[in-house]
Amino acid sequence: MSLPSFRESAERNFHDLDTDGDGFLTRYDYMALAQRRLLQTGIRPETPEGEAVVDAFMNAWDHHVRVLDTDRDGRIGREEYVRSFEALASTGELETVLSPISRATFIVADRDRDGWISAEEFGTLWSRPGTDLTAAFTRADADGDGRISFEEFARARHGMLIGDA
Repeated sequence: MSLPSFRESAERNFHDLDTDGDGFLTRYDYMALAQRRLLQTGIRPETPEGEAVVDAFMNAWDHHVRVLDTDRDGRIGREEYVRSFEALASTGELETVLSPISRATFIVADRDRDGWISAEEFGTLWSRPGTDLTAAFTRADADGDGRISFEEFARARHGMLIGDA
């Protein structure tokens, strides 16, 4: 992916992560994202599944602030995030941080606990405005079997973050 595409993806991701719109990522934003995911899926935070989602987002915050907060002010500005995004994606660190979030999110989305996400279950997760859910589900369902495995889900999330989806 070219540098402008990485920049565009990074800026879009920053906007998605900055839940309060203050121009900075903070622990609050990551907690709000975890809470939003739980609300979308109807999982209570005190359940083991809910705790796993919160832990995954908080671990992502801990990693991001350690790596991306270059001025060490306890928050990540847009330019700090954007400048570091390509390195995160190219070194595999992005996937390392996202894997626990993807796993926890997949588990809470799989409401019937059959090990797959149906189109209906998928609809509870995909919250990017302007997304055609049917098209997004079809892209994520790589083998076309009408359901999404964890591997398909993780690839779709990764693709969405780096601009492929």
